[in-house]
Amino acid sequence: MISIDTKFLSYLCCLAFSLMTLTVFGSLTLEAAASEELWLITPEEAATPEEAEPLIRSRGLGPKLPDTGPMIELLKPIENETISVPTEIVVRFTPRSAPVDLSTLKVSVVKLVRIDITDRLTPYASPTGIKIPDANLPSGEHKVRLTVGDAEGNVTSKDVVFKIP
Repeated sequence: MISIDTKFLSYLCCLAFSLMTLTVFGSLTLEAAASEELWLITPEEAATPEEAEPLIRSRGLGPKLPDTGPMIELLKPIENETISVPTEIVVRFTPRSAPVDLSTLKVSVVKLVRIDITDRLTPYASPTGIKIPDANLPSGEHKVRLTVGDAEGNVTSKDVVFKIP
């Protein structure tokens, strides 16, 4: 006769139940996440006030410093062209002097108050760039600022404009 400790048996039952729950509900969660639409910019965010042009220009600060971090290139869609949604968005990061540091990635919608949308893009980002297969954007013109750095602390920022009919 085999003797099984009741605590061990209870542990095995809990483990089996946890695995069944993870299998059933985990797959539902993954399916729901996969079918959920990605709104790069929500309609509510698009409705916020635009960035105002400064009334007074600063003197003595000189021109904008050159971007020394990775190069940022928008491959899809073609910049400043009217696009339909959902649309594929492809951005390429090309290192200059050091590897891309993805922890420095910041993406924001340029409005009166900048709206940080980095967390929405993080699942689609890699050290080589960003690839979003089906991004939704509301109608209008949307200015998005991408900023990324490298392992040496060099940073580059690029503004891109999406025009949606």
